[in-house]
Amino acid sequence: PRPTQPAAAYSCHCDSSRPGASFQAIMVAADEGDAKRRRLDTWPAFGSGSAQCSGEGGLLVKAQVADATNVSDSSGKAATIACGISYLDHMVDQLNSHAQLRVSLEVCLGGEWMKPHSNLSKERGVDAEVARCVGAALGGAIKELLASSPGAAPRLGAGGSFRFCAPLDEAFTELHLDFPAPGQEPQAASVKLAPYGIFPSTGRQFIGSFRTALTEVILTELAKALGCGLRVRKVRGDNAHHIVEATFKSLARCLRQAMDDFCSFNPESCAVAPSSQRQASKSRSTKETSIDVKLDLDPSSDAAPSKISTGIVTLDRLLQQIQEHSGAHMDVQCSGDLWIDEHHSAEDVMITVGKALSDALGTKAGCTRMGCAEGQSDAAQVLCVMDLSNRPSFVSDLRLQAKDEEMVGDLSVEMIQHCFESFIMNALMTVHFVQVSEASAGAGEAALAAAQALGRALKQCMAVDPRRAGATASSKG
Repeated sequence: PRPTQPAAAYSCHCDSSRPGASFQAIMVAADEGDAKRRRLDTWPAFGSGSAQCSGEGGLLVKAQVADATNVSDSSGKAATIACGISYLDHMVDQLNSHAQLRVSLEVCLGGEWMKPHSNLSKERGVDAEVARCVGAALGGAIKELLASSPGAAPRLGAGGSFRFCAPLDEAFTELHLDFPAPGQEPQAASVKLAPYGIFPSTGRQFIGSFRTALTEVILTELAKALGCGLRVRKVRGDNAHHIVEATFKSLARCLRQAMDDFCSFNPESCAVAPSSQRQASKSRSTKETSIDVKLDLDPSSDAAPSKISTGIVTLDRLLQQIQEHSGAHMDVQCSGDLWIDEHHSAEDVMITVGKALSDALGTKAGCTRMGCAEGQSDAAQVLCVMDLSNRPSFVSDLRLQAKDEEMVGDLSVEMIQHCFESFIMNALMTVHFVQVSEASAGAGEAALAAAQALGRALKQCMAVDPRRAGATASSKG
């Protein structure tokens, strides 16, 4: 089993009981006493909101949404989510895990309240009406939530556009929330997710008891009640479950991004140093290579300069870009059989660096976990979408063949994709590369842009959010 760092123990202390107030946290490692407690930055928080929607046949949907980062709220864990469509319950729960909310959603059909794990809405043929009302009630509750913080009112009133891309294995979706400026009307929602999967060729009609076409209904009604525009598109995806879940993850992350912006709170700049050191050393020795890697994810300002010497200048440069843009500190030394070619050295270095990163991240408790960022090198512009998922997956459309090159310096073009893949799979991450620029770029430019984007996304993902109180950002529990 791979070694892991112990998760830090956190305690949060409220400095006021007023809704929408700022709070201050104290993070304490499990093995540290009072003398080593470190006070962290304060953060703003919202209160709560509620709304309900009535439908045909005596249907009633009640939604309540609270900011789970508000430590003066003593209501505890998320309340019941039960709309009579179990898969939809699971999607709504993404707001708890990824938007850091506390959601209660109750549905009454003809005087009977739905229970968790029920699919009665589908069985009674009212799933479309339930979906419409669920979207409207959630949107109304979130709108009231956003109005609960007086400090957020000026920026909320000014409007703004927000974007997030969330991956799930082979799939990822891009979602925008567009809050209108004063005097403007919100744009109509645009949902481009179909087909839902590739089996059958027209896409799945149902995921469990959930009709996939109702995804658009829910998101459209939510945006309408929230009073904002919503644009979402499937960038990649072969599996219907992954496509829809990635969409709700994108929605949740984009909503939290908007909430943070309205409160002038930047989680990345306010990220805290973990109580336990996130460092790792890995060695790999075979008949082909001898490699030593040291990695520090939270280096001190007076850390010694890094030493990256793989024997392959181009690979050194890629690693330096990842290091520079992630803020991590690497020492990488390799002695390999370069008299044969660069394959063994390049592959083994990236395997070892990936394993070191996985070890240094440990349990990933408290990490932001998901991120997306772009990098650019000359004509090449690349988007990296990342999740510290423990479910390694790598999908890339880098146009490495654009100029029909064999080598980039002393690294063969065929090894560029393999190097990224070796690193990502051994770091246990999900990563998507999208070469977004239309301009023709060489393989070297694309590789450097990808390394920059990967480093920037990694910096977002591994940042420790004090509001998560050491918990893992996951709906799996």
